[in-house]
Amino acid sequence: MASSLLTPTPKFQINRFKNQPSQLHRRPFLLAHPQRSPTCFMKIINPQFGETDKVKLQLSIAKERLWEATPDPVKEFPWRKAGDELLKRLMFIGQAALKWSLIAVFIFSSVSDVIFSISRNQELMIPVGLLIGCLITDYLKEILQEVIQASEDKGLNLVLASISCLFVLTKVISTYFAARAQVFLLHVANGGLLQVLWLWRQLLKENDEPTKENVFSSDQEPSLAADAKE
Repeated sequence: MASSLLTPTPKFQINRFKNQPSQLHRRPFLLAHPQRSPTCFMKIINPQFGETDKVKLQLSIAKERLWEATPDPVKEFPWRKAGDELLKRLMFIGQAALKWSLIAVFIFSSVSDVIFSISRNQELMIPVGLLIGCLITDYLKEILQEVIQASEDKGLNLVLASISCLFVLTKVISTYFAARAQVFLLHVANGGLLQVLWLWRQLLKENDEPTKENVFSSDQEPSLAADAKE
């Protein structure tokens, strides 16, 4: 009787098993979402920083060894000055290319305007427009030089650039006019641009003369010193 009371019945075992939470379902959930402490993350990140420091150190050592292995003439070569000279040469070449490309565009545009005038029987507008354009350029140059108070070279360059933009805009606007007015405005703009090119050429000549004189004087000074020693 007592032994039968102590031994659990099968029905009681089934009920007990149902009341207990399933541990088989809990374990995969815990394995799928492992929780890491901040110290664990610090342990992972610290070696990465250590590796980058090692790489930087190795690169600096390699740089020092390469610098020690380079010959003395290479070390003494003025690399900064050479870079500045190369930049100046490239800028000069770029300015020359831009200048000649703009001149070529102006020549082709002027030739096409002449052909257009001949096709519309407006040949007399060509010299009249060119003359008026040259006079307008001289007049605008005098006015703008008084308004723009700057140094001679920079002020004149700015004046010529602004006048050129004005005449280019005139050529664009002339397409909205009738044939006779269009031909007149086109040749006025061509005359103005032609006068701008002439003034710009004169300015470049004036700027080149002092540089040539400085070069000539600098070449003469060593020869005079050598003659004095003799």
